Amino acid sequence: MSDDMLIHFSSNSSNQSDQSLPTKIAKLEARMVGKAPAHQHQQNQQQTQQTTWSTVSPPPPRSVASNDLAHNSSSSDSDDDNGGEFLIQANTQKRQKLQDDDNSIFEHVETVADGRQKITEVLEAKAGIDVNRKKKQSRGRGHSVSGRGRSSRANEQTKPQMCASTVSPSNGQLENSSYKDNKPKEQFRTENLSSLEEEVTSLRAKVAALEEDLHKSRQEASDYLNLCRQLEKELKDLKDCEQQMKPKRTKIISDLLISVSKAERQEARLKIRQDSVRLGNVGVIRAGTVISETWEDGQALKDLNAHLRQLLETKEAVERQRKSLKKRQSDKGDGNDTESGIHEEDIFIQDEIYKSRLASIKREEEVILRERDRYELEKGRLIREMKRIRDEDGSRFNNFQILNHRYALLNLLGKGGFSEVYKAFDLVEHRYVACKLHGLNAQWSEDKKQSYIRHAIREYNIHKTLVHHHIVRLWDTFEIDQNTFCTVLEYCSGKDLDAVLKATPVLPEREARIVIVQIFQGLVYLNKRTQKIIHYDLKPGNVLFDEFGVAKVTDFGLSKIVEDDVGSQGMELTSQGAGTYWYLPPECFELSKIPLISSKVDVWSAGILFYQMLFGRRPFGHDQSQERILREDTIIKARKVEFPSRPAVSNEAKELIRRCLTYNQVERPDVLTIAQEPYLTYSKK
Repeated sequence: MSDDMLIHFSSNSSNQSDQSLPTKIAKLEARMVGKAPAHQHQQNQQQTQQTTWSTVSPPPPRSVASNDLAHNSSSSDSDDDNGGEFLIQANTQKRQKLQDDDNSIFEHVETVADGRQKITEVLEAKAGIDVNRKKKQSRGRGHSVSGRGRSSRANEQTKPQMCASTVSPSNGQLENSSYKDNKPKEQFRTENLSSLEEEVTSLRAKVAALEEDLHKSRQEASDYLNLCRQLEKELKDLKDCEQQMKPKRTKIISDLLISVSKAERQEARLKIRQDSVRLGNVGVIRAGTVISETWEDGQALKDLNAHLRQLLETKEAVERQRKSLKKRQSDKGDGNDTESGIHEEDIFIQDEIYKSRLASIKREEEVILRERDRYELEKGRLIREMKRIRDEDGSRFNNFQILNHRYALLNLLGKGGFSEVYKAFDLVEHRYVACKLHGLNAQWSEDKKQSYIRHAIREYNIHKTLVHHHIVRLWDTFEIDQNTFCTVLEYCSGKDLDAVLKATPVLPEREARIVIVQIFQGLVYLNKRTQKIIHYDLKPGNVLFDEFGVAKVTDFGLSKIVEDDVGSQGMELTSQGAGTYWYLPPECFELSKIPLISSKVDVWSAGILFYQMLFGRRPFGHDQSQERILREDTIIKARKVEFPSRPAVSNEAKELIRRCLTYNQVERPDVLTIAQEPYLTYSKK
């Protein structure tokens, strides 16, 4: 009998009430000692195989029939009673050892089962299927082994197998409970597998939908890529066409501009000829070897002057008659009283006639004088236009050149000492600009040329950084040849303030105020920069107007950059003698020492401009030349400003002029201070 059989009997015997059973078992064991070696090897193999089956997939517990136990018990009863106490004790110890080993085997089986349960819960559906298949195979093996146990040759192996499956009531109950616990787990695994299969089916459907969307997206991307390539090709074709058409378009635009400019030139010259007949022309007078030009009035001015002389002669004749009448009135005593009364009445009537005639002559004279003033203004415009046309005809840029492959020169706007300003058209930005052409005299020395170039570069460096709606913009600069370069400026289609004042010497205070406010806004911008700028040449000719009437300050040729280390008194004036004398303050004429200047120079110049707009004349040296002003120290003596009675101007305007024309430089406010004056600000009332 095997050790498992002994464990089975010992376990069962512990639960029975028969007290003689242990003795019988001991005797039976003593009798079977001789058979143990023959079956030891087979018993060990059966234990190893049974343990392996229990570890992999324990078979469901099998119950042993009661008649088998009875058979075993009867066999034991028939055994020999001779055993000895030493055998009983030895076999009892052996049985206890086998029972302990069996318990350890069951603990190992339970540990393996728990580990298999944890692993099974985290396996995927496929892993669960494989585990179930292995379980079925294990169960099949168990049944096949049991089947083989029915043969006569393996009869002795069948009994230990049956005993191992029934071991003891307590151990059998443990395995039965384990098997019962595995059923809900297998049911949970089946349900989990079903849900996983459903989820996998759903995911596969989603993957199919996503693959379909991906296919559509790829198709759309391919279509878009083809469209993009097509558009790129069309864009390239358009650019190539643009490059091919650009010279043609530029030529067409320049040809149209040249045609318009030629028509304007012809119209200007025709108008000059017509106005010359009416207003006058320039005549040449030769006195020996000296040839000089003089102005000869036109027929309209001659007629006005003749009419005015005739009125003056008539006025003088009427005044002589009136004096004669008064002399006769004083002679009394001739004739009787009646005759003297009648004569006196006639004298009064005749005197009233003379008064009426003198008043009529005065009105006609005023009309003629206004007409002559208007003609004088037209004559001034005519003279300037004639000078412009003469300069244009003598310019080497009058043949509609295109500078820098971009700027088409049109008509001359004006000419200064060393520069010419042309109206031009920017063929790239498609806008009108003003091209200022700086020419160096070929007869100049190299030092003078370099000095002029440094001066022009300095002006450019100052002007190029200025961006303000009351400052004329500088767009570009480039070299034309060795002795000529060009600066491209913002084009202002309106007049400059000098032309406005020549056409209308006295402006209404409202118009003059808005002009001076715009000028001060530009000056404030110049003085709020990191490097402050003094314009130094603020005058009517350097204030331009665009087509909307916006005033803009230009010409920074004499401007000064105020360095950071300059004190409150200002910087040294290194270009003394430059500028326009009527608009410079007294400190600029200081000869005993080097003058110190600041933005207060521009404040004085703005005050002169405002005075001139309001009263039609400059406050100091109006009728004097610059040489006479310098010779007679006119500005140095200008300690107080005087206001004429006409036209009427507000006290606020007069006070602003007084503050701007403060003689003492220390007491005169600077640009940022004077700009805070209420008169220079507008607020909603």
